[in-house]
Amino acid sequence: MCFEINSLYTIFSLIFSLFNMLTCFSYFSSVNKGYSEIFEESEKKDESRVYCVKDHKKKDLKYSYNHIMKIFYEKFTLSNYKIALVEYANGVPHYYMTYGLFLRKVLSFSNSLNKYEGSNIPEKIYNEESNNGKFKLLGLYGSNSINWLVTDLGAMISGVTTLVMHSKFSIDVIVDILNETELEWLCIDLDLVEGLLTRINELPHLKTLIILDTLLKPKEINTKEEKENNIKINKSSIKKVKKEKSKLEDNSEDITIDQFECDNEKLERVNVLKEKWSKVGINIISFDDMTKYETADFNIKNESPDFITSIVYTSGTSGKPKGVMLSNKNFYYGVVTTSDHDVLRKFSLQKHLSYLPISHVYARMFVYLIFMSTGRINIWSKDLNFFSKDIFNSKDAVLGGVPKVFCRIYTNIMTQLDNLPVCKKCIVKGVLFLRRTFKNGCFSKGLEKVTKVSSKIRQKINPNLEVILNGGGKLSAKIADELCILLNIKYYQGYGLTEFTGPIFAQRIIDTNSEGMGGPICPSIRYKVKSWETYKASDSLPKGELLIKSNAMFNGYFLEKEFTKNCFTQDGYFVTGDVVQINKDGSLTFLDRSKGLIKLSQGEYIETDLLNNLYSQISFINNCVVYGDDSMDGPLAIISVDKSLFFKILKDDNMLEKTGIDEKNYIDKLTDDNINNNIFVDYVKVKMLEVYKKTNLNRYNVINHIYLTSQMWDTTNYLTPTLKVKRFDVFKNYAFFINDIKKIYENKLKGNIENGRK
Repeated sequence: MCFEINSLYTIFSLIFSLFNMLTCFSYFSSVNKGYSEIFEESEKKDESRVYCVKDHKKKDLKYSYNHIMKIFYEKFTLSNYKIALVEYANGVPHYYMTYGLFLRKVLSFSNSLNKYEGSNIPEKIYNEESNNGKFKLLGLYGSNSINWLVTDLGAMISGVTTLVMHSKFSIDVIVDILNETELEWLCIDLDLVEGLLTRINELPHLKTLIILDTLLKPKEINTKEEKENNIKINKSSIKKVKKEKSKLEDNSEDITIDQFECDNEKLERVNVLKEKWSKVGINIISFDDMTKYETADFNIKNESPDFITSIVYTSGTSGKPKGVMLSNKNFYYGVVTTSDHDVLRKFSLQKHLSYLPISHVYARMFVYLIFMSTGRINIWSKDLNFFSKDIFNSKDAVLGGVPKVFCRIYTNIMTQLDNLPVCKKCIVKGVLFLRRTFKNGCFSKGLEKVTKVSSKIRQKINPNLEVILNGGGKLSAKIADELCILLNIKYYQGYGLTEFTGPIFAQRIIDTNSEGMGGPICPSIRYKVKSWETYKASDSLPKGELLIKSNAMFNGYFLEKEFTKNCFTQDGYFVTGDVVQINKDGSLTFLDRSKGLIKLSQGEYIETDLLNNLYSQISFINNCVVYGDDSMDGPLAIISVDKSLFFKILKDDNMLEKTGIDEKNYIDKLTDDNINNNIFVDYVKVKMLEVYKKTNLNRYNVINHIYLTSQMWDTTNYLTPTLKVKRFDVFKNYAFFINDIKKIYENKLKGNIENGRK
C-alpha cells in the first residue's frame, strides 16, 4: 500500500514538474520578445541607455494626430441609442443618457459657452508661451457626474480650456487657484457653492457660476438583463428604436423610464442663490439652462495639436497643487495608443464603475477609454456605504483602482473569512493554502473548479470580475497575488503621471510578475534612468531615477515657468522622482520615490515608501507614514488605525481584559490619548515586527518609535482625492511626536539616554 502511494506521488510529481517546465518555457519564450529595444546609447556616465517600444518605427506609423472629439463624435453617432452613462444613487441606477442624447448635450453646452445670452467666457492674456498666452478658462470643480463630462467634452469643442480642480480640494486651495488664474467662469457642484461664496470677498475676478447638478431627472428607472439590443424609451419611440436596432452593439441593455420629475429641493436652492448673489454681481446659471437649446452644429474651434485644452491641478501629495497643461495632441496619444493595449483588447470594457475622482487624469482616461469602445459608464452613488453595492451592480469585467482601494477589498475579504464558522473556515483556508502552494497554476485552477471557493467569494463582490488594474501607486505584490487567488482573477499593474496624460507603462497579458509595472504603451515614449544615491544606472540591470518623454508629455505647469524648467533635463526628459529598475525585457520594477529614500545617522538608507506599504498590510492599519533623517538612528512611524478592526484583532488575541475595553466602550476608549499607552503601542509593535521578520530587510528598517492615531484620515485632511497620503501635512501636524523622538537621539549622542519611551 505504501509503495502504491509513493508511486502515485512520484508520478504526480513528475507530471507537475513537466507542467512547470513547459509553463516556464512558454513564459520565458513570450517574455524574451520583450517590451522595448535600445533607442540610443548613453551619452553620460551616470545615465543608462535610452529605451523605446519594440518595433517603434513600425508602430508609430499607425498613429497620426486627430482631434479626440472627432473620434468620439463618430463613435457616439454610430451608437446613438446605446446607453452611455448611468448615475447611481443608493447603490442602484438612478439616471441615464444614451450616446445620442449625451452628444446632443455636449453640442448644446459647447454652443452656449460661446454665446450664452449675449455673454461668453473672456479671453485673457497670461505669461505663457502655450496658446500664445491667450486662454479662455472655464473652471471645473465638482464630483463625478454626467454633467461634468458634458462640460469637459463641450469645452474641447468650443476652444475653451478647462481648469480642472479636485472636488476634495480645501476651500483655501480653491481660492488660491481662482485668484492666481483670475478665473471668471466656474462650473461647480451645488453642494460646494455656499462654501465657496463665503469667501467671495477674496475672489475679485469670479463672476459666473454654472451649477453642475441636473434639476430634471427620471422619476423611476428599471434595469433588465441583456435580452434585446435596443432601449425602450417610451411607447411612441419603439418603432424608431427598432429601426435603429441594427446599429447597436450586442451589449446594450433595456432601460425603461416611466416619467420625469423636477428636483424641487435643488431648484429652490438654486433660485435662492441666484437672487441672493445677483445683488453682488455673481451670475448663477443652472446646467439645464446651459443645455436647453439643441444644436447639431459640430465645429471644433481649435484643432491645433498644441492647443492647451485642459489644465489639470495635481493632487498635491508633496506641496502646493500645480496646473498641468495638456494639449489636444497629449489627449490623442494618451487615449488612442492606450486603447490598443492588449489587456484592454482582451477583456471587456463595456462596463466601468467611475468612482475615483474624475478630476484626476487616471479616472478621466478610464472614462475616455470606455468612450473609445462605446461601453457603459456607471457613476457611483458617491456614498461609501453603497460602494460595495455599486461594484456589485456595475458588473465590470475590469476594475481599475488604486492601492488603497484594493488593500481595503483584501482586508474586507480576509475579515469575512475569519468570521466563518470554524469548520468552514478551516476548509476554505485549506483550499486557499493549496492554491498558494501551487502558485495559482494548473493544479490550483483545477482545485478551484472543484471547490469553487474563489467563485463564491467573487460572487459576493462582483461575479463578472475578471481583471483588476492597479494604478496611482504600487500595490504590495503579496496583496496582488492574494487577490488573484482569492477572486480567481488576473492582476495587472500600470504606471502613469498627470504630466503624461495618464498611462505610460503597463503590463501585457503574458506578464504575471506582480512586482513589475510593465513596459511602454505609446510608440513615442523614450525612457532612461539616471544614477541616484545608491542606485546605479551602470548596473547590468540599470537602476536610478526614471526620466521620460513622449508625445503625451505635458507642456508645463500653468504660470509656473521656473518650476517647469527645473522638472526637465537639458535634453528634454521629464524628471519623474521615481526610482526604478529597467529589466532585461525593457519592463520596469518600481523601487522607491527618490524623495522617499532617506539616510539615517549611520549612513544607512531606508525606503520609506516600501515600509509604508509593508506595515499597511496589517489589517487594522489604514495608513503608515514613516519618517527619518540623518540625525536619527532609526525611523519612526505615524500610524492611522481603524477602530473597529483594531478592536476585533484585540478581541481575537484575548487582549480585551488587559486593555479594559469591550464592545460597548471601544469607540470611546480607543482615542489617541489612550492607544498611545504602552500596552497598545507594544502590541502594535509586535504585530509590525511579525511582518518585518517575513522580509529580508536589514535591522535599520525596524521601527521602534510609533505614534498611533484613531482619528479619521480622509480627503479633508491627510489624503489626496486618489487616497494617497499627504506626507508633509502628516509630518507638520504630528511634529510634536517627531520632535520628541529626535530629542531622544540628540540626548543619546550627548550620552544622556532618556528612559522614557514613545
